[in-house]
Amino acid sequence: MKRAISLNLFLASIAGMMLCVPAAEAKDRGNNGNGSVEFSIPLNYTETSTVDGSNGSSATVDAALNSGFGIAYNINDNFQINGTFSWANRNYTVTGFGNGTLSTSSLQMNAVWYFMPGDFTPFVSAGFGSTFIDTNIPNGSGSGTCYWDPYWGYVCGTYYPTKSSTNISYGGGLGARYDFNRQFALQGSLNRMYIDNSQVSGGKPTFDMFRVDFIFRM
Repeated sequence: MKRAISLNLFLASIAGMMLCVPAAEAKDRGNNGNGSVEFSIPLNYTETSTVDGSNGSSATVDAALNSGFGIAYNINDNFQINGTFSWANRNYTVTGFGNGTLSTSSLQMNAVWYFMPGDFTPFVSAGFGSTFIDTNIPNGSGSGTCYWDPYWGYVCGTYYPTKSSTNISYGGGLGARYDFNRQFALQGSLNRMYIDNSQVSGGKPTFDMFRVDFIFRM
């Protein structure tokens, strides 16, 4: 039910963007600009998800907002390639263990197809990359370490290794984009990411995300 409500809100926002399109300008500028470079700031909302582990364990990862940055190259008015880097901290609960905080970072390469050359256009995207996951659960005894800080001088403490992994990730999305002018655009999308982690049973972990990109063109 919660996912259905979220999907309805997403579709309503896309419909609202369509109503804002000036009919007289729809064919004037083009949404990408052949050969242009763009920078983006994505704002992601990732829904609550459940991940099944080994020996019957499972973890519920809470919904959260996260951000990042990206750079894109428009090959033509319809086809774009881009790279994005994002990070997040999300609370989780593991059966028989308790609560914790999950730290993740993802580096993704994506291909985007814009269906129309005008200021407003729907699009589809697909991509793959690498996702680093740190459970922040201690994994071994601590060891002393020191480092130089320009302000504090030498700082020493104890470092505890944690359970972490680097995984292949891939997914796709569906959304719409509107170019307000040559320099600024806004796009919203519904995305799904799969993480290839051998320690998870019952299939690959799946994460559904609602995303808004603030786009600045050079």
